[in-house]
Amino acid sequence: MNKIDFFARLKSLLLFPTYEWKVISLEKRSLNDDFQQFTFRLILAGALAQFIGSFLFVRNVLDIDAYRFSFPLVQAVFYIFIQTGILIIGSFFVSRMTNKFKSKNDPKAAARLVIYSATPLLMMFVIFNLNHVFFLALIPGLYSLYLFWSGLSILLNTNQSKKISFTFLYFIFMSGLLWSFGLLFGFISGILFPGSIIT
Repeated sequence: MNKIDFFARLKSLLLFPTYEWKVISLEKRSLNDDFQQFTFRLILAGALAQFIGSFLFVRNVLDIDAYRFSFPLVQAVFYIFIQTGILIIGSFFVSRMTNKFKSKNDPKAAARLVIYSATPLLMMFVIFNLNHVFFLALIPGLYSLYLFWSGLSILLNTNQSKKISFTFLYFIFMSGLLWSFGLLFGFISGILFPGSIIT
């Protein structure tokens, strides 16, 4: 199987999602390849932004020498684990919900729907992670919900009448998951780096 053209897929997902979902639905590529060649690159970009943002934060605000490199590195690693974990749990959730929404029970298709529809949000996290004052940058990330909605009928054969409710439930679940992981992230960071302020 040929490698994913990262930038071509990124462009098509954002501008022509219906067409790109049809392309994705026909591919025989493994989930591991989908994740490593596309989604993980976006996560790594966010982790790099997390490292840079945390480094500047520690240096300019806390000015704690012992934290200058260890704190940003741990923050970046946590970000990778959190985003990867959220996508895995989200994929499992969507797969489990297919029967309730009269959709095709296909775990691989459900996982592909989750990891590719997360693209806009992962892109916006790159900006947000540089400094949390850029929280408004996450708003365009809601486009991920549209991608999820548009991919439901193509990847999971979801009926049109069920797509909105499925998308809404997915949004609630993923928001709660992100919030929960964020609290855990802050709690562990506070233990490892007492005196640090996670904004």
